[in-house]
Amino acid sequence: MRFKFFRVVLAALMFLLSFAGMAGRHASAQDNPIIIGAAVNLTGWMAAYDVPPLEGAKLAVKKINEAGGVMGRPLQIIELDGKTDPATLGNAAREVISKGAQVLVTPCDFDYGAPAGQAAQEAGLVGISFCASSPLYGSEALGDKQFTLSMWNQTMGAAAAQYAFQVKGWKTAATIVDQGTEYTKSLGQYFVETFKHLGGTIVNEDTYQINDMQATAQAQRLQQLQTQPDVVFIASQMPDYSAIIRDVRSAGVATPIMGGDSMDTADFYKALGPELGKDIFISTHSFIGPETGPAMVQFIADFTAEYGKPPEVAFNAMGWDTIQVIAQGITKAGTTDGATLAKALENTPFDLLSGNMTWSDAASGHFPDKEAFIIEIKAGKPTFVQRLKPDWIPDITQQ
Repeated sequence: MRFKFFRVVLAALMFLLSFAGMAGRHASAQDNPIIIGAAVNLTGWMAAYDVPPLEGAKLAVKKINEAGGVMGRPLQIIELDGKTDPATLGNAAREVISKGAQVLVTPCDFDYGAPAGQAAQEAGLVGISFCASSPLYGSEALGDKQFTLSMWNQTMGAAAAQYAFQVKGWKTAATIVDQGTEYTKSLGQYFVETFKHLGGTIVNEDTYQINDMQATAQAQRLQQLQTQPDVVFIASQMPDYSAIIRDVRSAGVATPIMGGDSMDTADFYKALGPELGKDIFISTHSFIGPETGPAMVQFIADFTAEYGKPPEVAFNAMGWDTIQVIAQGITKAGTTDGATLAKALENTPFDLLSGNMTWSDAASGHFPDKEAFIIEIKAGKPTFVQRLKPDWIPDITQQ
């Protein structure tokens, strides 16, 4: 009896020690999170592009942590506001790095996001832009550890041009290109190059200055063209985009309009409304709807449960995708070490809400091989048209 009693006590002690060990390991993991620094623009006009992906990113972190984290460690986001000011953004990036960030997520623009990528590179960390589409956002300009989850502008512009020329049969085009950022200038340039390559004719190229908030002169010149183009391609960003379109329509120009991903915001749809929100086509990152696939349907359900509202634009999905890529990359690399993680991300296929993507190696610029989504605005709301991976894109090495 005495021996049996001692065996029971010993078993109980062993169980308690084992439980304490597991609890200690769990506490240790919780005390050692993988910190993702988010130096993004939460205020100013860039907030329309950076806040939605941050919402998606936070949801992805929550879901990954509920499933056990990454390598047994939870993810944690530390965010700071760059205030749509490059200098402030750079300081915000350095501050989140000082707080222990091991990977950075950065803004949806080169001009207003590159300082964060530069800070990440200087610290030896991988930095991934949620959706900067300038071909300057990559390893050639920013360093071998910097990536963007967006397609580059030559893909976005080429997809718009191919859809216009081959699908819609539009043979002539005019452009209005905002001169305020590298994004808008290169997007307009690559649309023109592809449209001409396909055999189309550009009948007029006009410019616009960021923050002018009126385009009456451009609209008048467009209206006075001897022959109206089949399509008008506009490269700008909000809130300028809606102001330009209002002036173009007010001048009596009923020509279909095309643009890039910076049209695809909730503010844009609200500003146009049902009356002006028609005959507009966008080359963008994804589509929030069942047409994208079962994973998007689940994302919409999870997002709605988390925030009490459904996701409104593709930028929400881009934040989710960015965190998924980071998690998969760290798992593959076995570490957050910048050089090792960057190599693990290169030439790895990712199946995302924004389509299939593979990054090239650093020597090739970390080119994001991706498809575009074409959507059409009807009665002020986005509708799915098709996925489109352009057959030809401009060669940026020849620019």
